[in-house]
Amino acid sequence: MESEELMELSEKVKKGSERVIGLTMAVVAALLAATTLVGHRLHTEETVAQTKSADGWAFFQAKNGRYHLYSTDAELAGLLVGERGHEVAERWKQKAEQERREAEDVRKENELRDRETEATARRATYFDVAEICLEVALVLCSIALLTGALLFWRLSFIGTVIAIVTVAVGWWRT
Repeated sequence: MESEELMELSEKVKKGSERVIGLTMAVVAALLAATTLVGHRLHTEETVAQTKSADGWAFFQAKNGRYHLYSTDAELAGLLVGERGHEVAERWKQKAEQERREAEDVRKENELRDRETEATARRATYFDVAEICLEVALVLCSIALLTGALLFWRLSFIGTVIAIVTVAVGWWRT
């Protein structure tokens, strides 16, 4: 073969590998877009859950405050002399007990919501890690295109595989 034929063959091979690297970049970019979208949705879900939790704890504080207020009112009414004071004190005690039970129910709901919020945050972290791995894979593919060194292209598969595994774990983890 002539040197010109070798150069043409080299250019054809190089253009073929560039197409493969470009296709790899397109696939990785699509995975990155999907991963980013799901991660952002999870972070939004986390923020909404945190807001609901904060509202729930404020409601708990209101219920708990009313419990203490009614308990104190019952004690004050008990200081009144006669049957009327005893009746009023009993009504306030009943209201206080109702508020205490309701406050306890609200507390349990809020603790459950807090655990769900923490689980959502952990899931979102998996998608954040996967996003970084896919971005690194894209950079490695870009370096492969710029330098013509297929080693960088091959290394990009490591980041992509790690990202796919991380997404799978984050998707099914509760």
